[in-house]
Amino acid sequence: MPSCRNCGGRITRFDKDICPICGQKNPLQGVSSETVEFTNDLNSLKADELKSFHPATKFKAFVLFCLIGWTGAPIFYLNYVAQAFIWFAIHVIFIGGLGSVFAFLTPLGFIWGYILVVGIAYLFNIFMGIMVFLKHNLKDGRGEFLR
Repeated sequence: MPSCRNCGGRITRFDKDICPICGQKNPLQGVSSETVEFTNDLNSLKADELKSFHPATKFKAFVLFCLIGWTGAPIFYLNYVAQAFIWFAIHVIFIGGLGSVFAFLTPLGFIWGYILVVGIAYLFNIFMGIMVFLKHNLKDGRGEFLR
């Protein structure tokens, strides 16, 4: 909204002749525009920046979760660095610790305990990938929506 040249009060489009606050006649005299143009900032974006920007996709995150989710790669892809390190540490502890327990407790053999735990970890990561793929309005670590 424009302001009065005398008192600086806000003037509506119905009060163009006399300012309702100070009574100044023609309070908009010398003002070239009644609105503020804010779309000029949109043109200042460089075309190169727009061409090189590629947002993260839900499908790539899903594939990363399914294939190498235990490494934290899909969470790195979504730009959550600290959470990715925590994700990797939890998986190493889960696979190493619980795998060792199952390796000594299963009567089938030593290696089957680890295979069982790795299979559980893969199923969990596939489930997390499906959840990421199906979630609406998901944002990455930079605040950008996933495609």
